[in-house]
Amino acid sequence: MSTKTIGIALVAIGVLVLAVSLLADYIGLGSGPAGIGLKQLVGVGVGLVVAVVGIVLALRQKKS
Repeated sequence: MSTKTIGIALVAIGVLVLAVSLLADYIGLGSGPAGIGLKQLVGVGVGLVVAVVGIVLALRQKKS
């Protein structure tokens, strides 16, 4: 598997984790529409970090 493919996969996973974390209350995973909780914030942070790492891997140029 190439670095670019791994990067694209990480971006997709990161965005998915981020979206599920933000929408947890609306899709029935959260504690209610009272706001964003600590678990949701952690999920957003993890999703964002994974997506950024994926972008870096996908855009990184190979050294010749």
